[in-house]
Amino acid sequence: MDPLLDVRHLKKYFPIRGGLWQRHVNDVHAVDDVDLAIMPGESFGLVGESGSGKTTLGKTILRLSEPTSGEIFFEGRDICKATHDEMQGYRVDMQMVFQDPYSSLNPRMKVKDIVSESLLIHKRTKGRETLERVRELINLVGLMDDHLHRFPHEFSGGQRQRIGIARAIALHPRLLVLDEPTSALDVSVQAQVLNLLLDLQKKLDLTYLFISHDLGVIRYVCNRVGLMYLGRIVEIAPVEKIFDEPKHPYTLALLSAMPEADPDHKVQEIVLEGEIGSPINIPRGCRFASRCPAQFGRCHVEDPPLVDTGDKHMVACHLHPAKDAT
Repeated sequence: MDPLLDVRHLKKYFPIRGGLWQRHVNDVHAVDDVDLAIMPGESFGLVGESGSGKTTLGKTILRLSEPTSGEIFFEGRDICKATHDEMQGYRVDMQMVFQDPYSSLNPRMKVKDIVSESLLIHKRTKGRETLERVRELINLVGLMDDHLHRFPHEFSGGQRQRIGIARAIALHPRLLVLDEPTSALDVSVQAQVLNLLLDLQKKLDLTYLFISHDLGVIRYVCNRVGLMYLGRIVEIAPVEKIFDEPKHPYTLALLSAMPEADPDHKVQEIVLEGEIGSPINIPRGCRFASRCPAQFGRCHVEDPPLVDTGDKHMVACHLHPAKDAT
């Protein structure tokens, strides 16, 4: 089976300008040479600290932020070469659910207008057919018919996120980019929204790119996980392998910091010294070396590539060579 989404050497740099003439003096390396493939029907989780480039990667994949270089293949077609008009067609199949369920909704529009907007833009329905489709979508995400005529401020955070989900699935997309869709919600509401997303995935045959900093949520929702650090993906594996056999020191540190439900199960927390490095002045060698408890001389001079270590497990670390090299 071919991947639905295939990202190759994707980069997104934000230029820094300074001086009297506002010349280009440097770049913020938000996404730096990322390779990623997501299969149809899969839920792929993307995890990392704040500032690692997760959200920028999601927006760049959808071309909400234009890539600096690289290729983004959707169903085998490179959308980086698509014109503005051609991208309108692709956007039917690629939608996004944003982190903040309030700021992502127009406060001056009623729910029926928010959800129907994409249907009207892409001329999928007209007249009474539009209202019937919107009512169907609202019911599908667990809201009632009388909610159609209310404004976003009249809803709770969880209900607003349901409206955002209804808007995202209105055009029957193939791929949904979910940018921390539950991080702004209470824990009990998080569970309801996650269960809704899993239910919709089965009903509508959706593929998810699920961006989160919560490994517990990722474990519940996703099939595979990618760990991102300072613009790069440092480890990719099936979700159970990430939790049972993590290889990259960064992954080990994140897992050790997870809250443990069983008080008798003691886990030695790995404390990372310092903050995540600067995406402006990228260090030589491994980007994680300055915080890594397992670093050695080679880590500071040679940047490790993301290699296959066997059994669908990919790692960018000198401690774990490629399968062929062992």
